[in-house]
Amino acid sequence: MFIDTVFVWVADLDASVPFYRDVIGIEAGPRYGVWQRMVVSEGSGFALHEGPEPSGGQRAVVVFRVDDLDSEIERLAGIGHHPVDEITENGFDRFCTWQDPDGTHIQLIERSN
Repeated sequence: MFIDTVFVWVADLDASVPFYRDVIGIEAGPRYGVWQRMVVSEGSGFALHEGPEPSGGQRAVVVFRVDDLDSEIERLAGIGHHPVDEITENGFDRFCTWQDPDGTHIQLIERSN
């Protein structure tokens, strides 16, 4: 397992991307609709996500990539941890969300490729 990405919610991508690119010095990667990949170094980065913050007032979500989401759900359920939502499938990935002890959202994602 490794960190796939971190989403940071922003009100305006057109204002946030130049800040991270020009002020902080991070390269802007591809944009996918309401989110913009930011590349810190080879294989390392995060994503700016435009729109209202997710439920619970979250401003950031850490996403961990797993090989088999169903096995991870079963493993976590076996130790008393259950997702806070249903599995989402978007044609590319499968993922769902948990909360840590402080209520911060984390996601596990299974990539299709």
